[in-house]
Amino acid sequence: MANPQIPTSTSLGNNEPPTCHGGLENLDEEHSYWIDKVEGTIPLDLRGTFFRNGPGRQRIGDEQYGHWFDGDGMLCAFTFAEGKVHFKNAYVKTPKYLDETASQSIRYRGFGTQIPGGLKANFLKMPANPANTSIMYHAGKLLALNEGGRPWELLPDSLDTVGEYTYDGALGRSNVFSAHGKIHQRTGDYINFGAGISGFGLRGPQACLNVYRINAAGEMAAKAAIPLNSFPFCHDFALTDKYAVFFINSIVFGGMGNVILGRKTISDQVHFNEQQPMTVHVVSLDTLTSVAQFETDPGAIIHFGNAFEDGDEIVVDGMYAGDFDANETLRDVFAGGRFGGGTYRRYRMNLQNKALGWEQITSTESEFPTFNTRKAGQQHEYCYTACSIDNGANSFFNGFQKVSFDGDATLVTLPPGFYGSEPLFAPSTSGHQEDDGYLLEVVYDAYEHLSELQIYRAQDPTERVCTLGLQHHLPHQFHGYFSEEVFI
Repeated sequence: MANPQIPTSTSLGNNEPPTCHGGLENLDEEHSYWIDKVEGTIPLDLRGTFFRNGPGRQRIGDEQYGHWFDGDGMLCAFTFAEGKVHFKNAYVKTPKYLDETASQSIRYRGFGTQIPGGLKANFLKMPANPANTSIMYHAGKLLALNEGGRPWELLPDSLDTVGEYTYDGALGRSNVFSAHGKIHQRTGDYINFGAGISGFGLRGPQACLNVYRINAAGEMAAKAAIPLNSFPFCHDFALTDKYAVFFINSIVFGGMGNVILGRKTISDQVHFNEQQPMTVHVVSLDTLTSVAQFETDPGAIIHFGNAFEDGDEIVVDGMYAGDFDANETLRDVFAGGRFGGGTYRRYRMNLQNKALGWEQITSTESEFPTFNTRKAGQQHEYCYTACSIDNGANSFFNGFQKVSFDGDATLVTLPPGFYGSEPLFAPSTSGHQEDDGYLLEVVYDAYEHLSELQIYRAQDPTERVCTLGLQHHLPHQFHGYFSEEVFI
């Protein structure tokens, strides 16, 4: 299907296409409707529910949050059934959301947000959990995730908030839970982690990673603490059949006492140490203990693709950045800064001789890698990433690519003024090959201040199968999850 007719930028009174920043404006309303604006044909072999999560608002009343990570979580659900698609969205009704909505003012601290009122207002108050980063459906529970706290449960059919979820008390108040847990394909177990403190010694608190293994029935089967030398900025990890692999980035926290005292935000205290190598911890899934450690050049990997074992080697795909300059853009999302990605790298770590090496897979600036999760922990053939491409309007992700294991890439660039997101793979109900399915790409049209769901054939992503137009815009979100169950 051909690209839609794009309005000329001269109709906006200038010669430049609009930037991505309108896509960060609030969507305060909650909707539920069948999508009737359809170009092309909705595939009959696409059945299930496409969930997404991200900040639904960056302002409350007359005040703007101090960081993109602090906007309140808003879930969206696109439900595919019998050639029709239903859309709904709802905020996660955390105490932060409810209290700030009622007062129309900032009342909670965040990753980069202070409560108005100075030191007295922020003293000893830790950042709230906005439940705004990712989503997981496991053992019948739909969970909104943010590593600033425990999960929040919602009903998958209505998106009504149930409440904070603790796995029958197995997650204590100090046990934060990452946004990037993963399903172990062979067992159906859910593996997750969170930064924490395992104890106190002569040098102060002992930092750790708490690793959790939740069985297929949704019960906390095991958890353990992996000691670390310093408090980590660790957002994601890689999962093979036997191991969880954690890259501890060169992004470091300085002086957390100022955060506790209310003088600074966490964002203020985070910096990139170009002298500090990344360290890699390989954790056995059977024992939840570290069985190998590696060092590699300084950098940061925020998101990982697939990983698997190849003889004595562990192979890990990740999006590498050589700095954390992006944090400056994230502090004030309306200031006109550029949101970008990193470099697609593949790491190989040999468990016998302790050698580590890496290679660059593509030259295109990339982030938000996804793949057919049926191949999780096994050697895959394809990965899909969001891309930043210089097309005259590259303030945000404006394309995506399909990348073969050997590095051959098919790149799809959106027209200037259109901005994309994480391209999520959804399997065909009748498919047998790894790439039998579709890529689901939420796109913001900055000309019209509207969003749409574009559906591409994964075997040939240059073929757009259909476009589903929404009645409003969707604020740029972070991550999604596709369930083959239909929730209406």
